[in-house]
Amino acid sequence: MTFKTFNLWLASILVGLLLGVFGAAAAHYFRVGILFIENSSQNYFQNNINFIFFFCSLSIAAILISLIKKIVKVKEWHGPADTIFAAHRIDNELDVKTGVASTLVAFISAGGGASVGQYGPLVHFGATLGALIKGKFKLPITTDVFLGGGVAAAISAGFNAPLAGIIFAHEAILRHFSLNAMAPIAVASGTAFVVHNFLWDASIPFIQPFSNTPLSPMMISSIVLGPFFGLIAVLFMSSILMFSKFPEKMGLTSFQSLLIAIIGLSIIGTWYPEVMGLGTSAIVNLTNADGLFIVAVAILIAKIIATALSLGFGFFGGVFSPALLVGAAAGSAATALINMTGLYTIQGPELVICGMAAVAGSVIGAPFSMIIIVLELTGSYSLALTSTIGIVTATMISNQYFGHSLFDKQLLNRNIDLSQGRMGLRLMEENISSIISSDGLKFASTMEVSSAVSMMVKYGNTEACIVFDNGKYVGKLILGSLILGDPKGQVIDFIETDALTIKSDASLQQAIEAASNFIGESIPIVERESDIFIGTVNEGDIFKLYLELQGQTLDLEKR
Repeated sequence: MTFKTFNLWLASILVGLLLGVFGAAAAHYFRVGILFIENSSQNYFQNNINFIFFFCSLSIAAILISLIKKIVKVKEWHGPADTIFAAHRIDNELDVKTGVASTLVAFISAGGGASVGQYGPLVHFGATLGALIKGKFKLPITTDVFLGGGVAAAISAGFNAPLAGIIFAHEAILRHFSLNAMAPIAVASGTAFVVHNFLWDASIPFIQPFSNTPLSPMMISSIVLGPFFGLIAVLFMSSILMFSKFPEKMGLTSFQSLLIAIIGLSIIGTWYPEVMGLGTSAIVNLTNADGLFIVAVAILIAKIIATALSLGFGFFGGVFSPALLVGAAAGSAATALINMTGLYTIQGPELVICGMAAVAGSVIGAPFSMIIIVLELTGSYSLALTSTIGIVTATMISNQYFGHSLFDKQLLNRNIDLSQGRMGLRLMEENISSIISSDGLKFASTMEVSSAVSMMVKYGNTEACIVFDNGKYVGKLILGSLILGDPKGQVIDFIETDALTIKSDASLQQAIEAASNFIGESIPIVERESDIFIGTVNEGDIFKLYLELQGQTLDLEKR
């Protein structure tokens, strides 16, 4: 083992241990803290009707959130979408202050009764811990690995599923695999699992060890219901995005948005209190009892509206836990419907668990992670196998009608497209300003043809750009068109006004697309609004920059 290899191995172990310990502690105290607040609030308001209880608890949460936003001066809270974006950048640094504040706000929102989840904030907080540790220690590990390790620790401790933590970090966040990244992420996930089980009760209340399930009928049910679960996921995600646009369209202030959310959620909580907060009790009830079709549908609709209202009108948190309850309700409704037909009787929670995994996997864009979560939490290979069909089919449907995940769609709404991977993102982010050259010939529109020919021959150029006295680009001049022209004439009579130009704020991706059919020496660069001539670029410089970015991306993903 060389010194470099030993140094990398030691750094991987150290990073993994640190992230694992802190990730386990964060996951435990986040969940325990929310439960403590919920129980304390219920004891204090136990003699009041549900509306008053939720109105008071949500109002307190809204006040605290407004104070934090004012103190920290954050425009938008950060979540898993920001983690994914950071992991796809070369300069992938996360704002630690915003990350911590966002986690605190998610904690307050969930504790106050808003319909938000815990796992999304924990994922981002784990990544924030990774960014913080990266800044404190100068180790030979890139930032995306720190982020992945923090995420793996959060999922491992949150679900008590270390293998799922490793896969989730690679599948949903990093979206690439490398051996050097595997070690610290695996150590972080394993450490979080061990610490969480050693120090605290790490059991997950809504999924228990499960005996083997009959394969044939459940496989058929999973195949048939997969598209249904996918459409439920699409409805859930579309509702969240639609509600998020309402405050701006309605011209609401932050106070007005929160007030609407408080009143709306209090009304929902009056009739369906089980869908408020993390919704753990509702999931337990759906998995442990034979649910009624009407009740399951009502819970499904109420949870979707409550979550969209919470996230769209001022509260903040994750979508993983709400997606689990929505999926559980969908699975319970499907179970009740099948039992009503009399064709087959389902006694256990197989379809409830399949629905949970299918909807959640579609929402977060991590089907393989959900398969492993089912396997690790239930201990049933047959249940994991039958759930796989529903999960993969649902993900395929949601991807077709919505997109890869809710997080990808949120980034796309911010003009960040991850569909082409890191290379596509780099090409869109890189501006061509770094390769603009001022060496190209630039002539005034009144210049004589003979002078232009002499200058072009002297400097070995076959092209030149023509500009007015105010610097505005006019067109392009080709040497071949001047040879037979009147030497005393002006070059403006020989310009090509339809020659290709590129705007100075264009990305490298746009420049490559524009130059794909270009034939010539150089491409003029002009300002977008004024058409002022800036300089030129040539194909060689474009492809050189492309290869440089490609090398950086490959080094990140394959090292």
